[in-house]
Amino acid sequence: MLAIFKHTLGAKGWLRAWAIYLMAFPFYFLPAGSAQPSDIFVIIIIGFYVLGRNFKIGGLNQPVFSGFLRFCIYLTIVNFGVFLAMLGQYSSGLPWYIISSFYFYNLIVMGFALALYRQYGRPFIYTTAYACVLAGILQIVLSYLLQTNSEGVRGALFFTNPNQLGYYSLSGLAIVLVLETMIKIPRLIVYLSFFVFSYLALVSVSKAALGSMIILFGAYLIANKIFSIRNIFVIIVVGGLGFLGITQSEFGKKFQANIEARNANEEDRPETITEWEYRGYDRITNHPEYLVFGAGEGGYNRFDTFIENHEIHSSFGTIVFSYGIPGSVLFILFVYSLLKKLPWYYVVYSLPLFAYGVTHMGLRFTIFWIALMMFPIIRTERLKLDFYKKVIERKESFKRQELMKRKKKALSDL
Repeated sequence: MLAIFKHTLGAKGWLRAWAIYLMAFPFYFLPAGSAQPSDIFVIIIIGFYVLGRNFKIGGLNQPVFSGFLRFCIYLTIVNFGVFLAMLGQYSSGLPWYIISSFYFYNLIVMGFALALYRQYGRPFIYTTAYACVLAGILQIVLSYLLQTNSEGVRGALFFTNPNQLGYYSLSGLAIVLVLETMIKIPRLIVYLSFFVFSYLALVSVSKAALGSMIILFGAYLIANKIFSIRNIFVIIVVGGLGFLGITQSEFGKKFQANIEARNANEEDRPETITEWEYRGYDRITNHPEYLVFGAGEGGYNRFDTFIENHEIHSSFGTIVFSYGIPGSVLFILFVYSLLKKLPWYYVVYSLPLFAYGVTHMGLRFTIFWIALMMFPIIRTERLKLDFYKKVIERKESFKRQELMKRKKKALSDL
């Protein structure tokens, strides 16, 4: 626990503010769609950070920031074009400038993370990982003290809806697991993070989050030599405790009841309605002409769709339909800039984050974008280590050559 405090509230400089932001992120006190206290706090901090001329991302990670910036510029053009086309007409959904501001806000926070890493290096990685773990622990402790999850089938704790809690638990665990590949975090903390974020996902009764976490757990075992005795022991212990917890404890019995209740609610959907239509993907097949440049977000009353006057319930569907082929290509290039030159298991770590967006809209959820920034940061860290290893190898090689020269000279002098 001392290490957690040292790298969070006890961190130096701007890292302490970053830790406070991550710890405050899960606590929503204002209506959905509004700027939350953590958002206001981090914008103020970033403002001072920029004034101090510290906002410098660095050459290695600049392409990542620039790639998402291009995507943000394109979506702003599309949404503004839709606004002009619908002047004088009724338009459901948020105004174009609000929609675009969400993306630019996430861009700024992503840039802040990259700039902090450039300034502090490894201490930033430690702060981010420990702050996420501590934030999860705080949610659990405070939820019991304040009884925030005493009613309802799906819990949201301090978020405004259960899907946010589910996506947060997935993103938080992904951040810890990705970062622990490069820093020395005690195994106890890693296992604790599995417990904390799995518990949060169970409270949310999010099947997408729980399914994605299974993929994360598999990726963790593969990245850490799945056939080692230690990992086999961990699988048996964690699996056994998890089974007992779900089947025997009061929390487990409540979770099973909530799953059954949720499944019963989903059965109320008309049998003729497919998942494709239920999520809003039918807009793509009903209006394929929008794939050329994108339909933009907002103005949902324009479309022939099952979920009228609502956004598509999918991040993937939103990008494809709302921003068309150009927007999809820009986003794919951005994702490529995140993962290129990384070992394959990092790609596996990223899959659950994207998979969740197939059935849920999470493009405005900042912790998702923060999780994505951990991949280029880890790539930079790996490149630094490779460089240092080469320098050390060259020095050792030079020393060996010098030693051989001295031996030859000594032999020649005899």
